[in-house]
Amino acid sequence: MRQPAPVLSRTKPSFNVLMIGPIDHIVLIDDEDDCHFVTRLILKKAGFTGSIRSFNSAYEALSAMRAGLGEVDLLLVDINMPGMTGFEFVETCEREGLLPRGGTSVIMVSSSNRPQDLNRARGMGSINDYVEKSLTIEQFERITHAHLQRA
Repeated sequence: MRQPAPVLSRTKPSFNVLMIGPIDHIVLIDDEDDCHFVTRLILKKAGFTGSIRSFNSAYEALSAMRAGLGEVDLLLVDINMPGMTGFEFVETCEREGLLPRGGTSVIMVSSSNRPQDLNRARGMGSINDYVEKSLTIEQFERITHAHLQRA
């Protein structure tokens, strides 16, 4: 039987309540179709049985979130995308209070291991982790464990 998620207070007004449970709903934002395919394959191999919603641009994802995308437990966001970068996407979500429930784990995913990208990710309050592409089963297990530990 599933235990109820703990409830913790947050100081930001746009995130009144933090409720964290298992990862059931994932949103993947990446401009590369190959990344979508590989990530879905890895998640399936890792035993993930929840829903995955994919977007090819940060603008598409932002529109869906503004329209009420629903609960999102995990956001996997590519850094380098045309038009709007992953960092700009996360900054916009922070500014507009769009990170659902405040319990969304935000993971920056990139083929770049540039120190400035890693430092920028570490400096943003809503980003929980940074992983290099392609996502592995071990990385997903670590992300899932960290997500649950935040509870």
